[in-house]
Amino acid sequence: MERLLEEVKQEQQAMNNCSHGDWTEPTYDPEEYMKPYGSKQVGAGSDPYWVPEGYERRLRDRWSHECKKCGKIEYTYTQESIISGHKPKF
Repeated sequence: MERLLEEVKQEQQAMNNCSHGDWTEPTYDPEEYMKPYGSKQVGAGSDPYWVPEGYERRLRDRWSHECKKCGKIEYTYTQESIISGHKPKF
């Protein structure tokens, strides 16, 4: 167990000291989450409140890339436009 803890510590130090300059190509990696739907009233009188009645599984668009040196994974939910070229306009 001590050997494994030492390996984890060394890997963490390597990640902390990495410059993260060399990334893999971004990949689509959707994130699953539970979205509430419907509501029901709890309590009565002057202090009622509402809670979700059920949940449904949904996917949120997400992209990831991984550092080739240390294995750190970064995620993003946003995209940006890329202009791929130009052509003459007559």
